[in-house]
Amino acid sequence: MILVAHLATAGGVRAPLAHVANQVFADLSDQLAAQGVKKTVIADMFGMALSTYHRRVRAAAESKTDAGQSVWEAVVNFVRANEPVPAATVLGRFSRDDAAVVASVLKDLTDSGLVYRAGKGTSAVYRAANPSDFAAVDGGGRALAVRNIVWLTVVRRGPMNVAAVARETRESLESCLEHLSALVASGVIERSGSGEETAYRSKRFDVPVGQSEGWEAAVLDHFQALVTAICVKLRMGESRSSESDAVGGSTYTLDVWRGHPFENEARRTLGKLRETVSDLRTRIDEYNAAHPRPAEDADREVTVYVGQFVKTNDSEQEDRDED
Repeated sequence: MILVAHLATAGGVRAPLAHVANQVFADLSDQLAAQGVKKTVIADMFGMALSTYHRRVRAAAESKTDAGQSVWEAVVNFVRANEPVPAATVLGRFSRDDAAVVASVLKDLTDSGLVYRAGKGTSAVYRAANPSDFAAVDGGGRALAVRNIVWLTVVRRGPMNVAAVARETRESLESCLEHLSALVASGVIERSGSGEETAYRSKRFDVPVGQSEGWEAAVLDHFQALVTAICVKLRMGESRSSESDAVGGSTYTLDVWRGHPFENEARRTLGKLRETVSDLRTRIDEYNAAHPRPAEDADREVTVYVGQFVKTNDSEQEDRDED
């Protein structure tokens, strides 16, 4: 939650978070169910009565009116497409969904600032906030952030078509196509096929050290690598590490202070690891350029993540070095 808070306020921006709770709830519920946990137990784990749990699931789950979207997504898209739209019209449009759920979604959207409301009750009228409303604090940064997220998605999930990219990034088809075209033009993504068969692929997502652009995708890439390593380790059923591990992680605290003979060496640990792995990647790339990958190993790769922070005397302030 600390990470979410930092990301939501980075650069002075106050990113809307209304949908985050629903998304976390829905995804966590799905994963618990996939582990074989019964709904009554899941409800108890969330500290909810079963009826409350079911109502939350309905709000976060697929809309009965608009298949393929959650109620939250369907309502906000309907308001955007039909603004200004009366509350009665929204409730009528989603009559197949729970009216209490639809009403709570409208309140959530209004409270988060994604939708404006004039009036009260069934006589209220709703209008979606325009992206330009946030331009003063965004400064165009969101478009660049989304472009890098699209690039990262293609690297990790490709080859894929634009519809798949839209599903993974939760961006519109039009937005994804615009970003994909720009990335193809810049040479970092390859495009093959035509029409609905058009596929996009990319071999690498790279944010050079010292570059500020693309930090959002770099954080996501790092976080996904860390979580994936932990999950793979857990799925392997291994509760201990060994020197020969190819999957896992290690955390070291280096107890140094100002003037300590090993202070600089400790602080440069991240830099040395970057140099080592970058050199290895360069040699691997040179070899791969002359030796095609075997078809049977099409998806085989090793992902390494490294991170470091330096704690100071002030518990509220830390000098961070992250990759």
